[in-house]
Amino acid sequence: TIHMIPHQKCLLYVSYVLCVLSECLFFFAMMKCACRRRGRCGLFGANLADKIGPVVLPLYHSKGAPNEGVYKARFNVQGKDVDVIVDSASSDLIIVGEECGNGQCQDTAGMYPSNATTFTGEESDVAYGSQSDHLKWAEDDVTFVKMLWERPSLENFGAGFQDVLPGDAESPVGNLQNLLNGAALQQEPKHKLKFGVISSNLSHEVQGGTMPGRSICGIMAFQNSPDKEGFGLLDGEGSNKTSFINQVFGKNGIFKRNVYSMNMEPSGDTGELVLGGLHKGIKHWVPLLKDSEVNPIFQGTPAWFLRIHHVQALDAEGKEMFALNIKQALFDTGNTWLSMPGSVFAEYGHLGKVKGLAGLLITFDNHVRWWFPSSSFGAGSPISMANATGFGGLAKNTTLPDDMCIIGNECLKGITVAFDIDKGQLGLGGMCINDDKNQPAALCYKWEKPEVEQ
Repeated sequence: TIHMIPHQKCLLYVSYVLCVLSECLFFFAMMKCACRRRGRCGLFGANLADKIGPVVLPLYHSKGAPNEGVYKARFNVQGKDVDVIVDSASSDLIIVGEECGNGQCQDTAGMYPSNATTFTGEESDVAYGSQSDHLKWAEDDVTFVKMLWERPSLENFGAGFQDVLPGDAESPVGNLQNLLNGAALQQEPKHKLKFGVISSNLSHEVQGGTMPGRSICGIMAFQNSPDKEGFGLLDGEGSNKTSFINQVFGKNGIFKRNVYSMNMEPSGDTGELVLGGLHKGIKHWVPLLKDSEVNPIFQGTPAWFLRIHHVQALDAEGKEMFALNIKQALFDTGNTWLSMPGSVFAEYGHLGKVKGLAGLLITFDNHVRWWFPSSSFGAGSPISMANATGFGGLAKNTTLPDDMCIIGNECLKGITVAFDIDKGQLGLGGMCINDDKNQPAALCYKWEKPEVEQ
């Protein structure tokens, strides 16, 4: 038996504690290194030095179908391309699965394989305006495809992306070997995401037509803290655990800046989505409404809601013909049309048929004015069906409250819209946006394709 005096025992205990602490520090250091390699760090969060700058994704819409005026980006999962609707009125990423066959779901590029080993065992149901889906959840690497060398279409390619390979458009053959080697795809950024795989779909009738179930990328989140700046969109709690922006931005995301922006060309044919960056030329920022300010029908919806101060119907000389009692707008990039409540149609009929009407001037917070020319309304019945760009114009929505409208993709031609997630505000720029009271109200500038801030 070895007898120790008290101070020797104390030194022994201290040595033991220091040994345990050193092992713990070594373990945490190894975990942190591993998480950096994977780009997904959980407790630690992704290291800022490991995050990336803006990624520019091409957007397109499939031509040839009345309800297909929605913009899509391309992702790649399990080696398969999937085309997702970019939707500012939902929060999750859902992808069409192979189980959703027999015409239930749309397959313009590819479907998630039913035999993948990445399914988590979780299942849920979700409803959108155009479809209701049963989801089986999976967690897998998702690659953001930055270049398209063909344009998916239901009928005709139109004047959008040309059939060329990625890289130098003047010499596509020179890139063939890189494409065959998979080098093009390997250079695309990717991130491990949790998403729902559509196993079955029920399509809803919208404006007299239905579409098969489609993949959707929600780019908004729930307001977990409506009274705080940023609304708690990136807090990762509750329903936001699976939100796309919570997984791509914030502490576990891959981008240095918690911002993104979209720009559409004036014809509405194609556009760009910038993740982790902004287009240049954003003129003004408008705060989103906090959830308690939104019409009760839509409270708890992950979407962009804006306050409207005035909706003025102007003639060609800029004089007001009448005003609409619209106080809020749901800005929905997953919607095709500018939608007005039934009360507007009851009082004025189809606005595209109002004699002498040049357009609508909508004024938001911060005196930001957005001019909607009547040429975008169409002159048909409640909805002008697909025109040359696949868009309709003005839609009658009898489910809307009398003081709300929906701003859809028809309004985005020549416009840049951006979102600052940390501040919960929407940025606007482009042809028909201004806040200068000295400028004519009915004014659209010459469109120039905006560059991306670096």
